Amino acid sequence: MPADEKQQEESEFETEVLRVSRALFAPENEFQGSTYIGTAERDGVFVGPDSVTIVECTVSRRKDKAEKDGKKLHEACLAMVRKYPFKSVKGYFVTREEPTADQRMVIKGFGPPLVACSFAQLRSQLVDSLRYLELRASYPFGSAREPSSGDHANLNPYVAVDPVESGTGEPFSVAQVAQQVKDGRSALLYGDYGAGKSMFLRELYQSLAKAHRANALRPFPILLNLRDHQGQVYPVEALERHARSLGFHSPSQLVRAWRSGDVTLILDGFDEIATPGWIGKTSAMRDIRRRSVELVRRFCQESRSSTSVVLAGRAHFFDSEREMRTALGARAESLFLMAGEPTEEQAKKILDAYGWHDALPDWLPSRPLLLSYLGSSSALQGSIEGTFGRSAGEGWHMMLDRIAEREASMEVGVDGFTVRKVLERLATQARRSTDGLGPISQDELTSVFQSVCGYAPDEGSYQLLQRLPGLGAMDSVDGSRRFVDVSLADAARAGDVVTCILEPNTEVPLLEMTGSVACLDEVGIDVTAVRLEQETTVTSGRAYSSANALQRRGVSDAVIADITRVATRLWPGEAPRAPISLHEIELRSFSLTADAKGYEWLSFHDCVIQELDFTDHDGYALPHFQNCLIGQMTGVAGWSALQEGRFVDCEVAQFDAQMSTAKGILALKTTPMNKVLLTILKKIYAQRGTGRKESALFRGLDAKHRELVQEAVQRLTGEGLVTSARSSGTKIYLPVRGMASRVRRILQAPQSSADSILE
Repeated sequence: MPADEKQQEESEFETEVLRVSRALFAPENEFQGSTYIGTAERDGVFVGPDSVTIVECTVSRRKDKAEKDGKKLHEACLAMVRKYPFKSVKGYFVTREEPTADQRMVIKGFGPPLVACSFAQLRSQLVDSLRYLELRASYPFGSAREPSSGDHANLNPYVAVDPVESGTGEPFSVAQVAQQVKDGRSALLYGDYGAGKSMFLRELYQSLAKAHRANALRPFPILLNLRDHQGQVYPVEALERHARSLGFHSPSQLVRAWRSGDVTLILDGFDEIATPGWIGKTSAMRDIRRRSVELVRRFCQESRSSTSVVLAGRAHFFDSEREMRTALGARAESLFLMAGEPTEEQAKKILDAYGWHDALPDWLPSRPLLLSYLGSSSALQGSIEGTFGRSAGEGWHMMLDRIAEREASMEVGVDGFTVRKVLERLATQARRSTDGLGPISQDELTSVFQSVCGYAPDEGSYQLLQRLPGLGAMDSVDGSRRFVDVSLADAARAGDVVTCILEPNTEVPLLEMTGSVACLDEVGIDVTAVRLEQETTVTSGRAYSSANALQRRGVSDAVIADITRVATRLWPGEAPRAPISLHEIELRSFSLTADAKGYEWLSFHDCVIQELDFTDHDGYALPHFQNCLIGQMTGVAGWSALQEGRFVDCEVAQFDAQMSTAKGILALKTTPMNKVLLTILKKIYAQRGTGRKESALFRGLDAKHRELVQEAVQRLTGEGLVTSARSSGTKIYLPVRGMASRVRRILQAPQSSADSILE
C-alpha cells in the first residue's frame, strides 16, 4: 500500500476511534480528543465527571507497536492519577482488528488500568451493533411477508424490481442505493400499494448490515416499522420501544448510537402512523397528515447531517409530492425514488417461486405483492395442469380478500370484510365519474366509512382511509382521491352489483344512482359472476327479476346492463320474462355469448359501445340497436354479414378486415391447421383478458376443423401464446401477457406471416 494511502487509512481509523470515544466517555464535551500530557502527544484524553479515559489506537498488528503505545498509556495513566486523585482512570489500547496474542500479552504485562481491545469491542460499549443486527433479523420488516402464511422470516428469494429516480426515470438497484447511502446520502422511496417497498428496504438493510459486519467502521442500519410507533412523536421514545420490541438489552444504546451518528436510519411506512387528533374535519386533512408524520420529521431534523435517513411509504397518502417532501422533512439532497412495476421476466420469476412455470395470463396484475398473493394462493390449493389455474374473476375476487385482510392487520378494530366493503363502496361512488375512477372527496371517504361501519372513523381508521390500496391523490387542493388501477376498481365495483341482484330492496348507494354512470368492464362482470356462482339460491329468473324491478324504480340503466351481462354469462340459454331496454349507456365492450339461444329480448337505444364482439355469434337472433355509436365491430366485415333490421340509424367506426373474421379465416388459402390456429387466436385475443370457454373454440367450425382444435390448442400453449385455467369447473383459455402485438401481426397478414406457429 502506498505511504499516502496508508497514512490516510490510519487517520480515518483514528478519527472514528475518537468519535466513538467521545460518545462513550465525554458526551457532554464534544471538543475533547488528542492532547499532550507533559511533552508527549496522546491520541485521546477524555475527562468526565467521575473518570478519566486515555486512548491509544493503531492499525498495526506488530508487537513492538503495542510495547511503545502501552508504555505511553501506562505513563499517561500514572500522570492522570496524580492529577485527578478522586477520579477513576483507565487506558485503552485499540486496534482495528482483534489484537494479536502478543499484543494482548504486552498490554496485560503493564497491569491495570490498561486494556487491549478491538475497535468493535470499544464500539460495543456504545452500542452492541452485532447483537442488534442479530435480533433485528428475526423481527418483521414492515409488510414484507409470505402471502400464503403471513410468515415474515421464511420469504421466497427476492426478485429485484428496481425503483426509478423521480424526474430522470433512472433505475436504481439495491446495490446502487446502498452505495448512495454509504456515501452519506438520504433517500425517500414511495409508491403504490403492493409495489414491493418493504421488500426493497429489507434487501437494503441486509446489504448495509453485511457491509457493517465486514467493516466495523461503517454505520450499522436501524430499521423501524413505523406502524409499531403509532402516537409517538419523539425519536428517543421510538428507538427505546423498538429496542424493547426486539429484546435488545439496552435501549439507551440505540439512542446513544443514533445521537453519535453511528447508524443509518431506515423508517418504513410513513403512511401507517396514526396520531390522536382526528375530529372529522376534512378541511384540516393536510394539517392532520402533517401531524401524523411528526415522528418522521423529527427524526430527519434531529439526526446528524452525516446520518443517512431512508424513508418509505405510499405516495398517495399525500395530495402531492411537494406536500410529502415538506411534511416528512425530507432532505433536499435526498435520492427520491418511485417504486416501479416488474418486467415480464421479473413477473415470471416472482411466480416461479410459487410453482408457476407457464405463460402469464394477460389479466394478471403487475404489482409484485398482487402477483405473490395469486401465486401463494395456488400453492395452498395445488396446481391445475401446471398452473394456478384462475380465471380473471376468481383471481381478482381472491386478491380483494387478501388486500382487505392485509390492510385490516394494520388497524386494530377493523376486519378484512369491513375493509373490502369500504373499498367496494368507494368503487361504487366512483362510478358517477366519466371514467369510473373518481374523484372521491374526503367527505365521501368519511361518509362511506360511516355508512359501512355505522360509526365515524377515529384516528386509526382515518389513516386506513388515507392509504387504501388502489386509491391515489387526484387534487392537491381538496385532497380528493381516485382509483389508480382500472382492474382493481372494476373488481371492487362488483360488490354492490352482487348485493343488488341478491337483495334488490336493500338500500345501497348503487340503487340511488340514476342517469349516466360507468358500467362494469369484463373483469367486474367476471368477479360478479364468480361471486353469484357461490350463492346456491340465485337463479337466472331472480337476476332478471331484479333487473326489471330496479329499472322500474328508475335505477341507472348502467346497473341494469351490468346485471343483464352477468345473467347472460351465467345462464346463456335463458331469457328474461319481460324485454330489457337499455338507454344512453356507454360500454367498453359487449360480447355475444357462444351458448346463447338468442338476444331478441334485449335492445340498446342511443348507446355508445366501444367494441361489439360477434366472434362467438353462431347465427342466433341478435339484440336490437337503435341510434347507437359503435367503435369496433369485431368478428364481422360489414353490414351485409349482420341480420337485417337489427341495427337502425347506427354508426360503426370500423369493421373487422374480411380475412380476420371467422368466415374470412376459413376461406384463406392455407392449411386446415393454420385456419384453426388463426380462428382460436382471433377468439381468445378478441376478448379483453378474460378468455374463452373451451366450447367456444369449436364454434363456427365444421367437423373436419373441429377435429384439429385440441392439437391446435396444444401448439398454442406450447408456443406460449395461450394459457389455460378453470372457472367453476369450466375450462377456459386466456391470452398471454406481452403476446398481443405478436398475435396482431399474425392476424393482420396471416398468409404472408413467417411466424413459427403457422405451418
